[in-house]
Amino acid sequence: MAETPNPFYKHMFSMKMRLLACVVVGGVTPSSLASATVADSDHAVTPTIEIDRPVILDGDMSPIFVMIRLEATELSTAAETERPPLNLSLVLDRSGSMDDKGKMDYLKQAAKMAVDRLNTKDHLAIVEYDDDITVMWPSQPVDSTFPIKRLIDELSPRGSTNLVGGMMRGADEVLDRMKKMEDADALNRVLLLSDGLANEGVTEPSQIRRLVRSAKNDGVRISTMGLGRDYDEDLMQDIAENAGGAYYYIEHPNQMARIFEQELKTLFTTVAKDVDFSFKATDAVENVQVLSFGAADNPDDTTFDMDNFYSGEKRTLLLRLEPSAAFYRKGVDTIDLSDVRFTYQNVLTQETMRFDAGISVTVTDDENAVIKASNHDVRVEANLFESERKHKEAIKQYEAGNYDVAEQQMADLEEELRTQNATLNDARLANKMEALRVEKEQMGAAQASAEDRSAYLKSTKQRLYKAQSGKRNLYLMQVGDKGYEVEQLQTALKNEGYYNGPIDGVFSDDVKKAVEAVQAAHALTVDGVAGPSTMQELGLY
Repeated sequence: MAETPNPFYKHMFSMKMRLLACVVVGGVTPSSLASATVADSDHAVTPTIEIDRPVILDGDMSPIFVMIRLEATELSTAAETERPPLNLSLVLDRSGSMDDKGKMDYLKQAAKMAVDRLNTKDHLAIVEYDDDITVMWPSQPVDSTFPIKRLIDELSPRGSTNLVGGMMRGADEVLDRMKKMEDADALNRVLLLSDGLANEGVTEPSQIRRLVRSAKNDGVRISTMGLGRDYDEDLMQDIAENAGGAYYYIEHPNQMARIFEQELKTLFTTVAKDVDFSFKATDAVENVQVLSFGAADNPDDTTFDMDNFYSGEKRTLLLRLEPSAAFYRKGVDTIDLSDVRFTYQNVLTQETMRFDAGISVTVTDDENAVIKASNHDVRVEANLFESERKHKEAIKQYEAGNYDVAEQQMADLEEELRTQNATLNDARLANKMEALRVEKEQMGAAQASAEDRSAYLKSTKQRLYKAQSGKRNLYLMQVGDKGYEVEQLQTALKNEGYYNGPIDGVFSDDVKKAVEAVQAAHALTVDGVAGPSTMQELGLY
């Protein structure tokens, strides 16, 4: 075996290897991928690959972790106005429980706000459901908003909840409109809201998965919004994951309009659609598992499609590779592990983009070379994704009523992270330990009532749902972060008198100073990072 790693390979991974890109024209790929590299301006999504151990010690058969970061381009204001048309179906719950706490009034406001955000190039359908299902506004261009909003104002609560029937009727409206629209580049989406359990029609989870996967295969994606504490968050999350959409937990009815707006903003700033990822291992790999991206139900599936990417979005995929008996070959110092392919359609240019890369490791007898080449970020991310998986297992125990088991699992996980961080010394792992400590307290407090347990479970499941693709803003925010979660932080800081700046969703230096003031006032570590303890003091955790 070679005693030193291949210098080109080492450099390539230390600089975060960038995948080559080419435009696929008419389904034919240019024969020379290197010569077809696309200029950065043509990228809607830029992938980079990193490996935890790009240099392997001869004889080491321990798992290898591959991290793929995906970053969408940031749209300019001018580019946002050039968005493709939206083919949208709003599916609204009007069951009897929507009469509680003014939910129906807030729903009407949110739905009318959504209508006002559309224009004449968009198509809209509105489906309302309880145990009956009614298409109150068949899919058609939004030429005038007045008659649509007048119908929305006539909604009133009644009946039980045929959630799946309403959802699939909304999907049918979008699919029928797809066949009639001249613009084949429209974004097709169902937006489902419910505050209750699916107790009419199809209720079996496996049947629901088949239905929404079929809709996705037809080009219709479904986002779900759960309102309050009585809906089934596992079902709503499962629908979103299998239908290629997003899942939102709306804790209070007065948040509904802002969540609707957030989903629409995501759709309006879509930069990539028809996104597919595949990972083809060589015979040097015995087994591959996808540890992120909601792949817990089928971690061995390394070919899958992903939800559309919106402006500035960042996601992380993490894969765990187990070497096979064929891993080491006599006289070979570079081992090919896999081919990666990532394809998508650029929404603005309508070009189909393809990225291909081969992933390899170098074998050496030099222990110092192995240590020097080790990738700190990938090791940390691997530990975080594994900790989130174990965290989910503890939550399942808690939900089943096994409180002592759940508490012990959380304590064991915190100790495991502490041991890991003694070597890695990373703030992200320390933050995760803080999250576990805060949640152990919340677990104990929530045992007092079923309502408190439901609120806790929905909040923590939402955080873990976001984290599974590397988005951890629900328990860690810092300078440079952007988005709806930062808006919530700014609002909470302003309400408590710590912040007087704009509510613009940008974690600026002024927001950091406000966070530091909160931390000082509550005897927390003053670091300007909005972690679990800081967010708990602000009512955000």
